[in-house]
Amino acid sequence: MTDRAEPTGLRIAGALSYVCRRRDELAALLAGNDTALHALETAAGRPTVDDALLTGLLDTLHRAVRQAGDPFGVYGGTGRGVMPAGVGDLDVVYRCPLRLCTGRSGGEVDGDVPHCRFAPSGTALVRERLP
Repeated sequence: MTDRAEPTGLRIAGALSYVCRRRDELAALLAGNDTALHALETAAGRPTVDDALLTGLLDTLHRAVRQAGDPFGVYGGTGRGVMPAGVGDLDVVYRCPLRLCTGRSGGEVDGDVPHCRFAPSGTALVRERLP
């Protein structure tokens, strides 16, 4: 089992960050066939989660998203790397409150503070200014 304080692997963290940012778009793309998305949300919201379980759920969601027409799925492709938030924009980052995903760089946020899709409702990402 993964302790939230431990990184879950850059590939998993990057994919979870992508799903968190694009949850509504993914649900619309899957149009009624969003069982994989709901299963991932349920598992990721648990206090502890097994990396193998997350990987399996992400793989299932990745296939569903690709079959629905997104050629890159949740693991990304050109322009959707898994570089941790803040590496390219060394000013402000928004960290995942669950320490589950890579969060977002300040450049990815325009306006309101983003919220975590896997944490209890209304839980904002943690804004941090890097030294």
